[in-house]
Amino acid sequence: MNMLMKDGAFTCADAASADAGVAVTLRFQDGVEKQLRAAPGQTILDAAKQAGVRLVHQCLTGSCGTCVAKTVSGTVRMDSSRGTSLLPSEHAEGLRLTCTSCAETDAVLALDYASTLLDEAQPQKYASTVSAMEWVASNVVRLSLQVADADGFDFRSGQYVRLRVPGSDAWRSYSMASTAADLPRVDLLLRVLDDGAMSNYLRGSCAVGAAMELEGAFGSFFWRASKAQHIMVAGGTGLAPMLAMLDEIRAQPGRKPKVLLSFGCATEDNLFCLDELEVRSAWMPTLQNRVSVSSPQAGYQGLVGNPVSVLGAGDVTDPEAVAYLCGPPAMIEAARNHLESLGVKRENIYAEHFSASAQ
Repeated sequence: MNMLMKDGAFTCADAASADAGVAVTLRFQDGVEKQLRAAPGQTILDAAKQAGVRLVHQCLTGSCGTCVAKTVSGTVRMDSSRGTSLLPSEHAEGLRLTCTSCAETDAVLALDYASTLLDEAQPQKYASTVSAMEWVASNVVRLSLQVADADGFDFRSGQYVRLRVPGSDAWRSYSMASTAADLPRVDLLLRVLDDGAMSNYLRGSCAVGAAMELEGAFGSFFWRASKAQHIMVAGGTGLAPMLAMLDEIRAQPGRKPKVLLSFGCATEDNLFCLDELEVRSAWMPTLQNRVSVSSPQAGYQGLVGNPVSVLGAGDVTDPEAVAYLCGPPAMIEAARNHLESLGVKRENIYAEHFSASAQ
């Protein structure tokens, strides 16, 4: 989703009027700091590349939100002539996309991942084959891919991959619903739109045995090991990374954290993977699933509401609770504000929002 931030027209080229560059400090989650110099009009990401500092990024256009950082000090402005995937509230609290942002003054930016993250496996392209395809809801397909030569492919639960739409140059991004332990199989939950390159392919040509090109893994949205209470809020196919995280939590030795998963869709025919959620709660007694529908049909017997509204004051029982949110931007915005009001610390809330690729 692309939203312009109305804080005054600004492009990075405007910064070129400065006489000299500025000092930028990049502060990683593990306490490591990297210093670099940003030339007038140079984006933070380009300055980091020039200095040999590797930052998480993908699209370079501001549309994916992967390269987000938080302004700790100084003035860092994003190019307002370009779209951005940031929510207005995220921009207001100082979040910036390094691929479209320039520092006007000396600045410090915080990154929500360790400095060693990119020392791990880097995104690569892989050949894969469709091993299973199932319509799990009226608008959702579960796709299982068998990745060829997957030895170099590694990822963290919650991250996403890109798929090339066969017969085209179009790529689409999807969070993985499986873990690295499941390789060479990769499971995805794909929302099928009324029209769209991947949606039309899924409805028409996709079948078991079809070849698909995959690239990954991407993203700084992933599970952080913690024994604190977990609250997961998933809208629609935002359930995919939550399934992967639950499976990784279950595989960890020792005591499992208390987990509340709130999953919702618009109508009951949009719901999916309910059996899988029941199985996971049987495997992990500390897991509570809460499934809701916002626009039920007559006779629906389940919980009515959305995955945010069905959370109440009694649901946050740990002052150090962590939250993972995945869904459309409006849901993320509402969930973050609501969870904060219930006592979850803002720094303990991790989010991945998505919208139709056509946007």
